[in-house]
Order: sequence, then structure tokens, then C-alpha cells
Amino acid sequence: MGEPALATVAVPAYNCAATIIPALESIETSIAYLQALRGPQALVEVIVIDDGSTDASFDLIAAFAASRPYVKLLGQANKGPGAARNAAAAAGSAPVILYLDGDDLFLPLHIAVCLDLLDQHPTAGFVKTGVRLDESVHPGWKTNIANSIVINCAVRRRVHDFIGGFFVEPPFQALHAEDALYSGLLIAFFTQVRTDLETVHHLVYPGNAFDRQRAKFTAPPEQDVDSMTEREKLAAPDVLRLYEERRQTLIAKGQGGVWNGPPLNHQGPRMILAD
Repeated sequence: MGEPALATVAVPAYNCAATIIPALESIETSIAYLQALRGPQALVEVIVIDDGSTDASFDLIAAFAASRPYVKLLGQANKGPGAARNAAAAAGSAPVILYLDGDDLFLPLHIAVCLDLLDQHPTAGFVKTGVRLDESVHPGWKTNIANSIVINCAVRRRVHDFIGGFFVEPPFQALHAEDALYSGLLIAFFTQVRTDLETVHHLVYPGNAFDRQRAKFTAPPEQDVDSMTEREKLAAPDVLRLYEERRQTLIAKGQGGVWNGPPLNHQGPRMILAD
């Protein structure tokens, strides 16, 4: 029997034929960096969920995975990135989950830095790292972006399971809020380790999430509501209601159940700043 994997990398893929192979290669490079430090027994599993792509994504990923036994490809009907990440996490078995979208990149040190920080801080539920951006954004947005996206996040599996994974309801997809409110629940209930070290590269491609919000990122964050589409404004009240319902459920769960994971925050958000 081989060594168990230290981490699961969950990769949602939807119509990203032009970018998915560089994304997967960046994970491979990050695994090699980890193994150079810890040895070949430091295994990482990669679970890719093709989210109903209509381009060549599935075939490209399948060809990549064919010679890499640590990469597993699964397909599903299009359900959005939150559902795809949940499916990838559920298909994995490692105690730590990391995320990469099919149009972004891990930098070589990413996996090693995240695992090291979790090892050093056993009371923390998750890690957030710095994000490299190609585009100039308003200074107020850089921290907001790092707080809300998940490609720079490493979370303990028990913590992911406790908060119930990503929201999958249609209002979250309409508002593109799956990432931000998953991060919001992590911050609300668990201690985070934070480093400004840039370990992921959030790229801009025509039509991707960053590109859709490019205009917003040039204005101060407080003007964000002015850039929302009517569809997003209609979705916002339902998103806030569903988020609050889950938050209250988790408060009750934390108070009444038996929990053997990292300590829950009862005094408000807590951050450990890493050197």
C-alpha cells in the first residue's frame, strides 16, 4: 500500500481548453517543488471535474491524466464552479484541500508553503496566501481579491466539511459569490494563517472571472454596487439570506455538537500572520 496523499487539489474545468494544460502543469511543478523538499513520498492527488464543457477541455484533460496516475478526471453536467469544487473535494481523500481554477496558475512554492503553514499552526483551519496579478487594480481591491478567491486557499478537509462546502444555489452563481462566501464562512468560524507571499497567479483571459470584473477593480471597493448588473442586484438579497441561514446553522452546530477539528472561533475572526 502506497503513502496517503498529503493534499487534494480540486480543479473545476469549464470550457477552458486554451488554459487548462498550463494550469495542470503548474500543479505538477508545485508538486515537484514539494517533493524536492520533503521527498517522493509527499504525494498530492489532483481531482479535475469537467463541468459540462462543450469545447475540447475534457479530451485535453483526459490525455494529460493518462500518463499521470495522480490526476483523476470526472465529468458532470454543468452546475457551476461551486458544485464542481464540492464534487472534486468529495472525490479526494487527503486531509488538506487546495483549489485551482482551469485558467489560473500555482506558482512552484504554493503547495509546500500551504502545507508547511498548516503543519506549523495546528489550531488554524485554513491558509490564505498572496496573489500575483497581471492587471493594475485599485489598491483597495488587492486585499479584497485575496480574501475572496480560493485559488490561494488551503483548507483542512474537516473544516471544509464543517462549513458545508461551497454554496451551489442559483443566486450565488448569478452573483459570482461562491468563492467569496465560502471564504467568508472560513473566516467566521476558523483561525486563518495569512502570508503576503505570492504563491498563485490570478490571470486575465477574455471572458474569465477577472476579465468580467476588470472595470470594477479600477474603482474603489465602496463603489462596487454601482458596477453590478441588474441580474446581480436581484440575486444579492437571496444570497445574503441563504448565507445567513447557513451561518446560523453552523453556530448552532458548533455549540451543540462534538467537534474534534481545529478550534472554532467564538470571539470573532482570528488571524495568524506568518513571516
